[in-house]
Amino acid sequence: MKTRLLILPLAAVLLAGCSFPLIGASTTPSPTASTRPRSTATLTMLQPQPNTVVTETTVHVEFQLTGGRIVAVTSKNLTSDTGHIHLSIDGRLISMNYQLSQDVSMQPFAPGPHILQGEFVAVDHAPFNPRVITKVIIEYLPPGSS
Repeated sequence: MKTRLLILPLAAVLLAGCSFPLIGASTTPSPTASTRPRSTATLTMLQPQPNTVVTETTVHVEFQLTGGRIVAVTSKNLTSDTGHIHLSIDGRLISMNYQLSQDVSMQPFAPGPHILQGEFVAVDHAPFNPRVITKVIIEYLPPGSS
């Protein structure tokens, strides 16, 4: 009984005081929705297509950005049409990209289905409101696994 009484308050204090990201959590800051600008952009993933089976150690990712412009600058001066792309796999940030295409290594990932997501974010690295996201599910079958 004493152990239980100590664990509950300790857990509450630890959870309330967490100022670090949890393992697997997004590293994108999450300001309040009311302070975020609305973007004029839409983001589409051109490659890979949904349900693509990836049999190589890399996958080519290509986006189409309409109504927005990628800039390689970080600033607190936010506009609705400038930013860059955060690329994640299964919720894990892979890159902060200043271009519309890149090759991504799949080697750190286990064989099986994965969610590949791109998000057009503002120049301060935080999301627009609403968020500008595109995602597809791919299947990774590494060479020699079939």
